[in-house]
Formats: sequence, structure tokens, C-alpha cells
Amino acid sequence: MLRVLLARADRTLPEAQQALEQRGFSVVPAPVLALRPEGESPADREAAQRLDQFDAVIVISEAAAELGLKRLETFWPQWPLHPRWYAVGTRSARVLEARGLTVTVPSPESTEGLLALPALAEARETLLLKGAGGRPALEETLKGWGQKVTVLSLYRRASAPCALPAPDVIDVVVVGSGECLEALLAAGGEGFQEKILLAPSERVAEWARALGFTRARAVPSLAPEPLAEALARLSRLPREGDNEPAGVDGESK
Repeated sequence: MLRVLLARADRTLPEAQQALEQRGFSVVPAPVLALRPEGESPADREAAQRLDQFDAVIVISEAAAELGLKRLETFWPQWPLHPRWYAVGTRSARVLEARGLTVTVPSPESTEGLLALPALAEARETLLLKGAGGRPALEETLKGWGQKVTVLSLYRRASAPCALPAPDVIDVVVVGSGECLEALLAAGGEGFQEKILLAPSERVAEWARALGFTRARAVPSLAPEPLAEALARLSRLPREGDNEPAGVDGESK
């Protein structure tokens, strides 16, 4: 059984852990980030009240989907036909779809994939649901296209004290984001730098390699099915100390 260290934010980790365990993986949770909900300002309430005036709503994360919908539902017991909804990843989209919304998810599931969608480029006014801080590339690009962009900062990220297992009991490390990667190192995760690390995008994988995780690679999505498929392929790799050779699918690329 493949042994997976799952380094994610505290709000999203339990569901992700359960999904992998149901698919036969041994998961060690590492809640390296704490997500703290932000207070709501008068400007936030004004933006929520005029939801139907936006052409696009972009949801950056699963936590943003959950917290953002909670705010918006206060004013919208029924969703307006306008705007179009976009989610960077499948897990975020599922939160929205569970509330009856139709959502577009890019391929690849990344900021770059989102910006490649022609329909998004046609929007005149966009609402971003996200955490405070993070990459500015999306907002800056939309503004560069001439769009008016309103941001709802729904939570803040903070590194959380986290007891990590010994590296020799872990086969693969999965990080939920670049912030999770940094928080893993802050928690003392240098001992996992020789392990295979799965990242949610090539950008994060490159960042991980620069930080010493020489076997980092990107996966198409951290949603349960594609992540489980990626882990299943890795399960063909021999564990440390095994003498059996890896099959073709287990070769490092």
C-alpha cells in the first residue's frame, strides 16, 4: 500500500484524506496551513448584493467556494442567471455545483488554463473569490484586458504547527498549493526532499524543485480520481529498500 503524506490546509484536508483512503492508499495528514475566515466589510456586502451585475465570477479555491457561497446566499436565495461561474479546480467546482450552479473548469486546472478561456476574456466586470494574498497574475491580467475586477478576500492563510512523520514511513508527498509547500518546509519537511512530490501545477512543481524536491512533478488535478490515478501509477515504483525493478510506468520523467 502506497504511503502518502498529504500536506494541505486544515479546512480541506479531511475530505481529501478520506477520498484517498477509500481508494486504498495509506494517508498521513499534514495540516500545514490554517485558513482563518476574514470579516465582511461594507464594500464586500455591496459586491455581494450586486452579484447579477458581474459578467464572471472566478473561484480560486475550495475554501473560497465554501466561504464565498455562504456570504452570497445571504442576499441570493436563488442564483441569478447572470454571471458565468468559473473555478480553477474540480474540487472547487463541485462545491459550486452542489448549490445548483453551472461551472466552467479549465484544462489544465490552473490560472494559466483559466486565462486561456475565450469566454472569460469577453467579460467586462469580474468578481474574484479568493484568499488574501496569493498570486497576483490573474487579477493583473484581467485588468490588463480592460476588465473591472472586484475581489472578495474570504480568508487568510497561516502556517500551522504540524507534527510530521519520519521520512522513511512515507513514499509520496502531495502538496495542495505553493503555500502548502512553503508551510511544509517551515514545519520541518526538509527530510522529504528526496521523495516523489506531486504538485497541483507545473508552476508549483518547478518551485518545489527549486526548493530541493528534486523528484517533484505536476498532476492534472488534485481531485480524487485524477490524483488516485497518478498515485496508482507511482505504486509501481519500488519502495526504498526493495529490489524489484520499476515498470515503464514507474520511470521518473
